[in-house]
Amino acid sequence: MPILRKTEIFEEFVMEKKIIYLKAEQSSYVNHEKIHIGDIASVFCEDKEIEKKIKNIVLYEFDEKNEKEGRVFLSILLLIEKISEQIPYGEVRNTGETDMVIYYKAEELKSKKWVQVIKILFICATCFFGAGITVMGYNNDVDMVKVFGQLYKVFLGTKPDNPTFVELFYSVGLALGIFLFFNHVPGKKVTNEPTPIQVQMRLYEQDVNRTFLLGASRKGEELDVSGNNDSANNK
Repeated sequence: MPILRKTEIFEEFVMEKKIIYLKAEQSSYVNHEKIHIGDIASVFCEDKEIEKKIKNIVLYEFDEKNEKEGRVFLSILLLIEKISEQIPYGEVRNTGETDMVIYYKAEELKSKKWVQVIKILFICATCFFGAGITVMGYNNDVDMVKVFGQLYKVFLGTKPDNPTFVELFYSVGLALGIFLFFNHVPGKKVTNEPTPIQVQMRLYEQDVNRTFLLGASRKGEELDVSGNNDSANNK
């Protein structure tokens, strides 16, 4: 038996290591209780059986009865540990994030379509009237009516008594400028580049995730390798 055991160890030692590539995302959203590696990270291995096995490894499970939504913080070391337990002869190489936050929301909590429509309309109305008041406030502060009158007098030699084509051109140019700046016209984008709003939303999302992860790390709420942290998710 000892000789047989030595032979098994030797065979395992000489076995060619399987290279496993992981690319984890900083944040992921799931609507099911069990979190698998495949839910939060891209996995690649030449051996597709191993790749499939790794994707199905369970990392965490939310309590279906008591939790309808929440979040959990994971370290990449936890993923490496779980993979090493299943694939002891594998070599894990991480090309993504080292800390991750996973947001969970039960399937039944999805907003109804009419609720989403109301939210969109409310946001559109807020942006429209807010931008309009801002533009009017700016025009009033710099006295654009006086500026337009002076421009009209310089080029045509007379002082206007009523609104002129200058105000019309200004209004049209302002609208076109807004569309071009935000890289969006009704129905489609002007170019393939992200709009300023999309850029700011992504930056805000990254800042929120970093704040959550930093707080979880300081409080010891991040799920790490065994023995370092066994705490549950933070709500």
